[in-house]
Amino acid sequence: MAKIIHKGMWVDISSLNPIDRKNFIKSFIFFFSASLCLGFHLGHIGFLGEQAPENPFIAEPWLLAIRVGMILLSLMGALYYKKFYDAQDDLYKSYHNTTLAGGAYGFLIFGLLLTVLSPYFNYDPNFYEFFCAFALGTIVGAYYFYRRYIAEK
Repeated sequence: MAKIIHKGMWVDISSLNPIDRKNFIKSFIFFFSASLCLGFHLGHIGFLGEQAPENPFIAEPWLLAIRVGMILLSLMGALYYKKFYDAQDDLYKSYHNTTLAGGAYGFLIFGLLLTVLSPYFNYDPNFYEFFCAFALGTIVGAYYFYRRYIAEK
């Protein structure tokens, strides 16, 4: 079973059995590859709602292939993570759920603050700002779970 380390921010890969380790690493590789494709996509459309560059550094057919690849790589990563998740114990599943609930709270709290304050700064938030709010919430949720259930032991 997975051992949660680094104050809830990571899983000790050496604590996994060979099948779980293989699925976890495969999911990590697929998600990392998808994030690289996302970086190319963001470079084309502009990060955080900025104006897209006038001369894209990638031809349009390649950009379409990168976008489709990003989606397919994400789906493959989700498939292998699901296999990993299904094989874990209740402690890890509780950690996973608490982390995602923290992300939802982050989306609501930080996202609402962003939305409420944006007219005063003449700024229009988009998907990526709300995704960053979700990511911040997952970090808080993972740390909360670690402090509450693991650090006390």
